[in-house]
Amino acid sequence: MAAIDSHFKNHIFAVTGSLILLLLIGMIGYEYFAGWNWFDALYMTFISISTVGYQEIAPLNHSGRFFTMFIILAGMIVIAMLSATVTSWFVRNELLLRRKHQKMKKRISNLRDHTILCGAGDTGKTIISEFIRAKAPFVVIEESSQIINDLSEHYPDILIVQGDATKDENLIEANIANASAVIAALSIDADNLFVVVSARALNPQVHIISRAVEPSTEHKLYNAGANFVISPNRVEGIRMASVILRPAVLSFLEVIMNREGLSLRMEELDIPESSPLLDKSLKEVQIPQKTGLIVLAVKHGKDSPWEFNPSSQTVLRKNDRLIVLGETDKIEKLHILLKR
Repeated sequence: MAAIDSHFKNHIFAVTGSLILLLLIGMIGYEYFAGWNWFDALYMTFISISTVGYQEIAPLNHSGRFFTMFIILAGMIVIAMLSATVTSWFVRNELLLRRKHQKMKKRISNLRDHTILCGAGDTGKTIISEFIRAKAPFVVIEESSQIINDLSEHYPDILIVQGDATKDENLIEANIANASAVIAALSIDADNLFVVVSARALNPQVHIISRAVEPSTEHKLYNAGANFVISPNRVEGIRMASVILRPAVLSFLEVIMNREGLSLRMEELDIPESSPLLDKSLKEVQIPQKTGLIVLAVKHGKDSPWEFNPSSQTVLRKNDRLIVLGETDKIEKLHILLKR
């Protein structure tokens, strides 16, 4: 886009310079051939370039008329150059946007186990930053052109479908058939309800998380097929009460959740099927000693409850999940340990 703008500006400068030069030549020529003052000469040059067909300021001799024909011909060339430059810029812009859109559609169609975020308002932007930090694949569905332009400017590689998230065709374009999760983060509960219903119908296996502005809407969203419903009002109320009742706990959680500042993170990891840690106890694998992480919980299988503060005798099995706490670089060490 920057190259096209530079190309367009260079042509505009060239055409503008040619037009100014032609006006100066016309003024000097009419003063020389017809002896007119500078204003009459400028006026005659201007109406000749624009080819509006007004009559001459005063009768011209043959030399003056030949000069007028030159001005008219040169003016037509300059105007044609201007028209070609503007048309070329619009065509190039359109082709570039179309090519970018096609490329984005292809990238979206190749995604697997990604998350579809419906709505990129204040809540959605926070989700986007978290997903980018975690390098997790996702697609945004957003209707506002202004929000899309802002996101594209901050995150050039972000995948976006422009349109109404409540419409099936936009969810299909976001490749919901191969998505693992859908987040309905729209500002109106009725819209989130439509998203939940549509997403559940298009992909019965997808995991759906929805926002509920009004607490009374929560049960409707669950009945419609949402796996998890979050009420911002309730979360904010608990957080505010915790500032008074549990300030130390809240301070600790702020450290964990803060994206800036310290790099302490709480992370959830799956144990790969080919992991060398399979069928070994936590005492044997020595995660704290080898990575510096604290193992907070283990989940054995999809439908099993979480085992918090697992003992050293807990054996890691296929499809188990771990929740660990520690710095980002140490979490990367655990990723390597799980796959080594």
